[in-house]
Amino acid sequence: MTAGTRSARPPGHLSAAPPWSSGADDLEVRMVNLAYRVTVSTGCSRRTRARVWRSVSRVVATRSPAGAPNEDARIRGLVLAAVHGELAAGIARDRLRAVLQEALLLDEVALLPLRQRFTLWAAAVQRRTVAEVAELAGWTPAQVARLLRAALRTVAKSGYGQAVTEGAR
Repeated sequence: MTAGTRSARPPGHLSAAPPWSSGADDLEVRMVNLAYRVTVSTGCSRRTRARVWRSVSRVVATRSPAGAPNEDARIRGLVLAAVHGELAAGIARDRLRAVLQEALLLDEVALLPLRQRFTLWAAAVQRRTVAEVAELAGWTPAQVARLLRAALRTVAKSGYGQAVTEGAR
């Protein structure tokens, strides 16, 4: 393949890389990724994905200026409600709720600091022990244990399950 012949990925495109490899700081990209995960996981058609993406874009466009308190959480709640509203008629309620919870959990993980994301990914997804993560990262086992505890505490405190349940009503 020659240089310049690859097609450019659209903004918000999910790569195969784990979520700790690149920060997801942009709210719009995170919300498009969230909607993309849900629509792909539920087997939606391209037309349905486009409709959901337009809904998400409209919601994100209502964002207040930077610095508004809890703005990201408000927008994410509106995006969840919009995605749920677009897909509720064609997908079983339990299936949609499970997929929304998974996408929201991955969004919460993307918000973690890089070291916590890496530690959580290595321990939970790759099923590495604390000692293996410590050796891999060059940290002490105590540091890895603290990072893992902090990551799990942050994700558990986020209330991601409650937000999905409220968005499904």
